[in-house]
Amino acid sequence: TDINSMFVALCRASGIPAREHFGIRINAEDITKNQHCWAEFYLKGTGWVSADPADVLKAVLKNNWTKEQEETKEKQEYYWGNLDAERIILSDGRDLKLNPAQAGEALNDFGYPYAEIDGQKLDNYTPDQFVYSYSFVKKNE
Repeated sequence: TDINSMFVALCRASGIPAREHFGIRINAEDITKNQHCWAEFYLKGTGWVSADPADVLKAVLKNNWTKEQEETKEKQEYYWGNLDAERIILSDGRDLKLNPAQAGEALNDFGYPYAEIDGQKLDNYTPDQFVYSYSFVKKNE
């Protein structure tokens, strides 16, 4: 989330409306750990434009590419105005109130499950205490 959050912050600081989306990629058999975020910025006369600078960096690091390589430039061009279709948005923005409202403070984002017992938030980052799974089935076309 850091790279896309920084991108959104830089856009906003420059006077460009921008927002974050938090969701899940659906491009794997088990999507439980496929949380991802991406950004959009607003261009007058065009509307909201998608951007995912984090996916560019992930590809560069995974493949050990340099900034000058053609593959890097292709990823930069693709993820500047495009997104793959294999994602589901769970939330937009930050400081979220659920419905029904959670007992605790606003959620920073909603990319992971959230649960409370007797008004106390459960720690969704402790896999031995908080177990969850996501599943997704594509309809036959």
